[in-house]
Amino acid sequence: MGRTPPGAFVYRADMSADEIPVERVSQSAMGIVGATRPAEYAKVPSAMYHLFQPADRLLLCLIFARDVFREDAPGGWTKLGSGLTGRFGLTDRDVRRRAVNALERDGEIEVRRRKGATTLLRLRGGHG
Repeated sequence: MGRTPPGAFVYRADMSADEIPVERVSQSAMGIVGATRPAEYAKVPSAMYHLFQPADRLLLCLIFARDVFREDAPGGWTKLGSGLTGRFGLTDRDVRRRAVNALERDGEIEVRRRKGATTLLRLRGGHG
């Protein structure tokens, strides 16, 4: 084996965890640019969501998804996953289905229903 430069760390099998040096590296030092997330997504405090009708909560949910996942939503289409709908109190499938139908009927959203897959939703213009 070659010589190690002075001051370089060399691990030995008999070392304890306290002898191994720890170096904290920030994301910016590694070249990772942190995505900025809005503090209050839909301009309504989350404690107030239960006061809104399901269709309004779904609209807030889609505005949140548009603002937060903008780069990750191809064409502006959003999957209504359990985490997203749970955050806005839309866990009941029937309530969620009626909310989607109401917003689609009013022309607020576009809907892509896919057999055996999650429905995709997209806001129409004029929100935000």
